[in-house]
Amino acid sequence: MVFNQLTPSFNFKAQTFRTQTFRTQTKKRKFLSFTLSTLLFVVANNNAQAAFVTYNGDSTIESNWQTVSGSTTIEDFESYAVNSQISSLPALGISFETLAGGGLPSIYNHGECCVTPYGSKQLGNFPNGVGGSNQWDDIVLQVLPGYEITALGFWNGDGQSDTLVATAYDAEGNILGSVGSFKGTFAGFISDTPISRIVFDGNTGDGWNHLDGLQTNAIPGVPLPAAFWLLLSGCIGLLNFRRIV
Repeated sequence: MVFNQLTPSFNFKAQTFRTQTFRTQTKKRKFLSFTLSTLLFVVANNNAQAAFVTYNGDSTIESNWQTVSGSTTIEDFESYAVNSQISSLPALGISFETLAGGGLPSIYNHGECCVTPYGSKQLGNFPNGVGGSNQWDDIVLQVLPGYEITALGFWNGDGQSDTLVATAYDAEGNILGSVGSFKGTFAGFISDTPISRIVFDGNTGDGWNHLDGLQTNAIPGVPLPAAFWLLLSGCIGLLNFRRIV
């Protein structure tokens, strides 16, 4: 009789335990689903950032690019002495690589008047002089550590009938896009993905190339993007899930 009297209580406790277990498992499944959704959102969001918008033309186009780019900083090279080699432009958040023929991009005084709106001094790819070892050298710039750049513009200061092409790369070395500036015109781009490196193609005109009005929207002290925090929260969620299991 005692056994029979205890049986209903035991059944009730067993049913309660099964109910609690079911609820716990349901919570785990919801928690895991949310965590995985967060991680997938981060991946999809990063993959979706692939827009690369180019601008080509005169000063009006340059002004439009500046408006869309936000706060930009421009270097017209007028304050530098001719033949000065430039290793970096911190205000623009960039540095320059050594040229293939030796030396760094240098200041060139272009004798032809009014090719660009920014004076006669320009940045050339021939620190060893015209006729030296730098013909056809690419000018390569890199974004300085701690800066983020998503927009860059320049003028082709060379008076020859050719196009100076700039190609943008991300931190993994992937090509984001390219933009070209015909002689005496402006070219710029805006990218959803921050750039890491720009290559100005040296295979232009007679190979002694120079540009002017170089400008970027460099932002120093870049904060961690929102996607990073979402990814971090997803990882923490997976760790907590493992503890629950």
